[in-house]
Amino acid sequence: MKTIGLIGGVSTEATLIYYKTINALVRQRLGGYHSAELRIHSVNFHDYNGAHETRDWAFIRDGFETAARGLKAAGADFLVLACNTLHTVADAIENATDLPFLHIVDACGARLQRDGRTQPGLLGTAYTMAQPYFVDRLVETTGMSPHLPDAETQTELSRIIFDDLTHGIVRDEAVLFYEAAIQALKDQGCDSIILGCTELGMLVTEQNSPLPPYDTALIHCQAIVDYALEDQ
Repeated sequence: MKTIGLIGGVSTEATLIYYKTINALVRQRLGGYHSAELRIHSVNFHDYNGAHETRDWAFIRDGFETAARGLKAAGADFLVLACNTLHTVADAIENATDLPFLHIVDACGARLQRDGRTQPGLLGTAYTMAQPYFVDRLVETTGMSPHLPDAETQTELSRIIFDDLTHGIVRDEAVLFYEAAIQALKDQGCDSIILGCTELGMLVTEQNSPLPPYDTALIHCQAIVDYALEDQ
């Protein structure tokens, strides 16, 4: 089994999802008391969220480079980041060491293609929906250009993520707002919805989503376990 090097803390809720899901998948595949060989570098979400708001990319890049090098020194065989938005600076992690880095958009794109999806919608933080790191990479790797909600809806979707989900809070009114946003994208012709924030699976499920949801956190975890166990 390869040793996973996980950069987490952005947010702690997302990191918990990754830890539980990765270990559950390893146990499911290997049986018994098996769990993942895992190293975690968890950063302070307060500092990184503040740096993201001010676009202090130098601070974030330096922190991720330090985390990547530390995880390699601790015995990691490959690296992953438990956050969609901060994949904006994934190259800082990729360039910090010679270890492989499993990118969340690549995992999501491969799953969409496997399932024959062609018109996905994308939900996430305002930054994820507005900036090119997710959309451009998905276009580059799959040819799919995801549909986005209108600007006003994007603002509220993002507020719910930061004010509620990163604190582990799920409100009924937030569920209803997300359902309506997904329905609007379905009405525009989307055949699936990308949950492009690692906490969104707390809110949107197969049971309440008007479109088939593609939870990037869970898809990423499955790809991580596939890679960790590929020699088993």
